[in-house]
Amino acid sequence: MLGSKLMLRGATLAFAALLAITAAMPRAEAAPRGDGGSIRMMLNPAGTMSLLPFVVKKFKLDEKYGFKLETLPYTNANTATTAMQSKSAEMIVYEWLATARIIDGGIPVVGVAPFMTYINTVLVPVDSPIKTLADLKGKKLGVHSKVSFDWLIMQAAAKQQFNIDLAKEVNIQEAAAPLLRGSIENGQLDATQMWNSLAADMIASGKYKDMLTIRSITEGMGIPTVPYLFFGMRADYVKERPDNVKAFVAAYQDAYEILKTDGTVWEERGAEMKLSPAGIKAFRDQVRRDLVKKFEPGMNEAITKTFDIILKVAGPEVIGLSKAPAPMLSMDYQ
Repeated sequence: MLGSKLMLRGATLAFAALLAITAAMPRAEAAPRGDGGSIRMMLNPAGTMSLLPFVVKKFKLDEKYGFKLETLPYTNANTATTAMQSKSAEMIVYEWLATARIIDGGIPVVGVAPFMTYINTVLVPVDSPIKTLADLKGKKLGVHSKVSFDWLIMQAAAKQQFNIDLAKEVNIQEAAAPLLRGSIENGQLDATQMWNSLAADMIASGKYKDMLTIRSITEGMGIPTVPYLFFGMRADYVKERPDNVKAFVAAYQDAYEILKTDGTVWEERGAEMKLSPAGIKAFRDQVRRDLVKKFEPGMNEAITKTFDIILKVAGPEVIGLSKAPAPMLSMDYQ
């Protein structure tokens, strides 16, 4: 009888100890789960941003996390902005400066997940003598927007490094990137800014080369690397449906890992974008280098610092605002 009591007491103590150990162990958080509703994303089908919805749909990541990702194509930034303003879309992928303008214009947008750091380039024909920003003096240059970050930071670097004003020294042709590609191929431009999704194939053709990358400019000026492109959602949607926001961010982080490790997605999407095999490889390698998985502390401050640099060069009239709205990026959903 005594032996049985001792055994029962020992078992009770052992069970209590096990409960204590279990309670002390960190508990795995449940995976984010949306409410089953849709997130409508404005999408430029020719841009790198098309990678994310492609991966989400291919691997059914929206189903995994309980929401439905819908894409609404656009080719004009004003169309995308209008869709956000009219609440015809919940999300857009924009450069941070364009997002700042939207916010300043009275359309509250919250950055919920990063996408890529500075990715675009300036291309010249492979036999071009143009090597630096100073060499653009008197040349014909294509830019995708006179108020874009890419053009403003080029001006800032030219003033800092060579004491020249590119806005006055260069003959500028402003157009969408696909049109700029056609212009330089027809010999109408000496150099052109180019989206990374198009630049990879142009360089792979052997006819063009990088004169510089926007990232090389920022790094050379000591500007912190931040998400140049990020996923911004309407602030009212973020407030009303935070579970969907968290679900989207979880899906994006899964897609990030797939893009980093899975070669088939690049071959499939690259073929859809009509890239050559060499262009697909170059595109993959560049994007993998520049993808950003999550926001980090200090990124909002870095954007403000960068804004102040271009403000000194271009002024508030060109930029469209005199102060960067802060904070634009939220870490609450990752």
